Amino acid sequence: MTELHQPGMDAGAPGESALASHQPVERGLLRRRLLEFAAVCLVVTWVPWALLGALGMNIEEGFGLLVFALAASGPSLAALIMWLRRRGESRPGPRTRWSLGAPVAAVLLGGIAPVGAAFLVNLNDLSAIPDHAASVVADVGGPLIALVYTLLAGPIAEEFGWRGYVQPRLRQVYSRVATTAVLGAAWGLWHVPLFFLPGTGQHDDDLFTQHGLVFFLSLFPLTYLMLFVTERLRGGVLAAILMHAAWNLSDELAPISGNGGLWLKFLILLTTAAVVALRWHRRLP
Repeated sequence: MTELHQPGMDAGAPGESALASHQPVERGLLRRRLLEFAAVCLVVTWVPWALLGALGMNIEEGFGLLVFALAASGPSLAALIMWLRRRGESRPGPRTRWSLGAPVAAVLLGGIAPVGAAFLVNLNDLSAIPDHAASVVADVGGPLIALVYTLLAGPIAEEFGWRGYVQPRLRQVYSRVATTAVLGAAWGLWHVPLFFLPGTGQHDDDLFTQHGLVFFLSLFPLTYLMLFVTERLRGGVLAAILMHAAWNLSDELAPISGNGGLWLKFLILLTTAAVVALRWHRRLP
């Protein structure tokens, strides 16, 4: 998605909002837009999920799966609704730069933590990694189905909302760190009902365990890295989709056991985000 560049934006300026010259009335307008987006997103997502849970419907097949999938697309659907309502409104943010750099960086940054942690955890038996990956792919019906499912379930369903609509608007008034904090928290809050809905991966992990804690903590460095590939590398929503997909797919295919492996994956992710932040602060390529 190509986005229009607004005058005054300095995507690389450390510690500053993307548009520091906005007037209060414009800030108020942005807040209203974001609140409208949040309301639409939560209605589209949380209401169907709550009904599925209350009715005890199976979300893995049939009508329950259809309702669940549509509700899971709440962020992107909310963005579509907002864009249709205000088709003449300019889209803030830098123009997408159509080159291989951003997509490649997005895939590498998305996969480095799960793959790196799996490599270190299985250092004495590296064959466990391809064996586990082959088993997961076979269970879902083959590599093509695994790839399509990975792209749809999360990346395409969410990223037109989070990184396409919300992120560039937050960057009009907030610094990179503040944008990461706000968007990371919103992203995590949106996922909360999944921990109470049988049939989801989050429900299997349980909210009140180390798995639940690491899940939410990981969203913040992931949010920062997505900000980097979409804004600094000008990869746009496509880069966010690829990074989200790379994270989800590698997280499923790379075997990590125990709480030690879980925290190791988070540490690698956090370190990656810190290195990227340092380079971005210095405005290095």
